[in-house]
Amino acid sequence: MRKRLIVLASLTLVSLVSCSREQGPVRDARAEAAASAAQRLQGRWVLMSFQPDTPLEPVLQLLLNEQINRLVVDFNGQTIVAQGPGLTINRTYKVGDAYLDHFKATVYDSYGVGVDAVCDFSGNMLLVNGVTAPWRGRASFRRAL
Repeated sequence: MRKRLIVLASLTLVSLVSCSREQGPVRDARAEAAASAAQRLQGRWVLMSFQPDTPLEPVLQLLLNEQINRLVVDFNGQTIVAQGPGLTINRTYKVGDAYLDHFKATVYDSYGVGVDAVCDFSGNMLLVNGVTAPWRGRASFRRAL
């Protein structure tokens, strides 16, 4: 009986140790992928296009039209500064799940309300799919020289 308890305890201990080792690298890999995406995002990007899922109000559409090829978004650490004709925006952001050239990001306004996006790097382009209203749609940015 005592031998059975020792064998059972040993198997349980081995299982726990192997499980904890398996989970460690997975968590590290996820954190490393998000950190890598955040690092690649650093720098200046120019808005090339935005196609909303639903039509914007006329005033917002006019403002958007003025920003195409002129709005520069600077990612620095965890902050974003976007500057374009008649527009300056300061926000914070966080990179979430990431793998290869794909990542999720959330941009927060001054009240802490987040706008979510699913993003992909493609050469010197950043392709963004906004999933939170009012910015649901697809945008493309080119890395500024």
